[in-house]
Amino acid sequence: MQSPRIQLLGTMALAIACAFPLLHAASAVAAPVPSQRQDEAVDPPGRAGRIAEVQGTVWLFHPEEGEWIAAERNRPLTSGDRLATDGNGRTEVHLGSTTLRLDGGSEIEVLRLDDDNLSLQLHGGSVAARLRSSEQARGFELHTGEGRFTVQRTGRYRFDRRDETSFVTVETGQAYYEAQGSALSVNAGQRAEFWMDGANVPQYSIVEPVRDGFAAWVAERDRADDRSISSRYVSPEMTGIEDLDRHGHWQQNPEYGALWVPRAVAPGWAPYTTGRWAWVAPWGWTWVDDAPWGFAPFHYGRWVYVGSSWCWSPGTYVRRPVYAPALVAWIGGPRLQVGISVGGGSAVGWVPLAPREVYVPTYRVSPGYVRNVNVTHVTNITNITTIINNPQQAVVERDYRNRKFPHAVTVVPTSTFSSRQPVAAASLRDSSAVREITSRPSRDTVVAAPPVAAPSPRREGPVIRPPGLAPAPAVREQRSPGLRRDQPEGVRAAPVVPHEPGNGPAVREPARPALREASKPLPQTRPAPGVSTNPGVRPVPVRPVQPAQNFDRVRPEQPVQRLQPAQQPAPAPRIERIQPTPAQTRGNGGGRDDRPEARQRPPQADQRLDERMPRGNGRALQER
Repeated sequence: MQSPRIQLLGTMALAIACAFPLLHAASAVAAPVPSQRQDEAVDPPGRAGRIAEVQGTVWLFHPEEGEWIAAERNRPLTSGDRLATDGNGRTEVHLGSTTLRLDGGSEIEVLRLDDDNLSLQLHGGSVAARLRSSEQARGFELHTGEGRFTVQRTGRYRFDRRDETSFVTVETGQAYYEAQGSALSVNAGQRAEFWMDGANVPQYSIVEPVRDGFAAWVAERDRADDRSISSRYVSPEMTGIEDLDRHGHWQQNPEYGALWVPRAVAPGWAPYTTGRWAWVAPWGWTWVDDAPWGFAPFHYGRWVYVGSSWCWSPGTYVRRPVYAPALVAWIGGPRLQVGISVGGGSAVGWVPLAPREVYVPTYRVSPGYVRNVNVTHVTNITNITTIINNPQQAVVERDYRNRKFPHAVTVVPTSTFSSRQPVAAASLRDSSAVREITSRPSRDTVVAAPPVAAPSPRREGPVIRPPGLAPAPAVREQRSPGLRRDQPEGVRAAPVVPHEPGNGPAVREPARPALREASKPLPQTRPAPGVSTNPGVRPVPVRPVQPAQNFDRVRPEQPVQRLQPAQQPAPAPRIERIQPTPAQTRGNGGGRDDRPEARQRPPQADQRLDERMPRGNGRALQER
């Protein structure tokens, strides 16, 4: 027989066991939203890129999507994204004041995009970059299979990659190439090509800049962007302002300051009504508007109804405004579901925020992020702790002013929202529940986040290239005679001209295209100093390479050796060169020409290059 004490302990244990599920449920209801816990906060980037122009067929790969999809205007771009164009496609990306443009048959990958850095990988094709800000230029870098490019100052740059060769063209500014512990500066007006020889040593050659259709398109787009009026009212680092001038006008308001008013909107139009929702990590549900100007007004600032028009209020001028996925208040809850019958399904709604209303993020953030993302309209946020730890409590007592204006409240079936379909055709704005929301305070229908689950994570696997995009160049098993397996078809090794004492340093000639006549060996002797092998062509001296500048930018794993000018006891030999014929283009798959003039250039071309920078045409980037 058990003692009373033992019976008492057993009764207490049974009571605790029965009460534990209730206590756990109560604590779960009162617990902070997991994505908002302050001790776990990891702020998303304060900026995002924007696909500003799509011509022809353009593809986008986002890691959360797990597949290539058709790119669309106003889609945000961030770390991990890839853009690819078919042969008939071109696209333009804006990131604050920085502009990127891709030619047809190109593919880039965003390796890193945060508040201070933009790192890209060019897998193939051509990309032009215009960097207007010194701060953004310092954080820019582009990688290819042949090395890493950075820029030393603002300017216009073009990068190309084909046949395992990388090119950089500097229209204005200064670019910097580094690979395998070596580095080289490329100055304004120059185009340099870089490749690796059989010993994996970087080779380079200074060539003439190209003037093709892509260059003309880039110049035309640049001229259009130079005539911006909106930069008087908002920071040029606010992504998406370049299209505001073409599609609206600015006016001053005594209460809200500068306001932008869109032109040619449909009757009954309201913000966040023509577009769709997309899931873009790390922010989550993100608004993608259909209007050509529809980026900045939906990711910065607030909307206000003045007179009979919707106007965008950017708020206080901030040098680096913080990007947000959508500046709206969310509508949901039991009242909305009861008032709307959508084939037995649920519904979700939203309303644009007005000036001086606090934006409550639905993703994991810190107190500093809450202040910075709201600073253009709200500077005295007193409930940051509540916003971080209990966002639902932060919004439930608010009455959002824009709900009472025409068509400001948008409600759609949850299926339309989650399947990323256009919302205009599915809007339930004429339902009784929506009319009730617009006619009285919406405190009991406001929710902290849309009641829509995040999409399932993608399956891990290789990135499958989109249909229609040319595959990446593959190494062929069968090579032409004399070509190694690791070389692209039609490219041969850079021969080393034997060094003759007293004639300066040994010069590594550039890898030339293999011409069709491949049966004759290349000459292995150097012409005597001052002697021309092509009568009528004036000899031009070959100058040593100057050391690259601004080595404080270089931080490789191994110490980078500066390119030192050669020590010459005697004047360098004078070698004549002529421009190769069009058939001698790199990678044409032809044979080899043994004529001396095939390796010569006209003196006029060398003079133009010599006036800009002493060059080492085809020399290896040697370590000291």
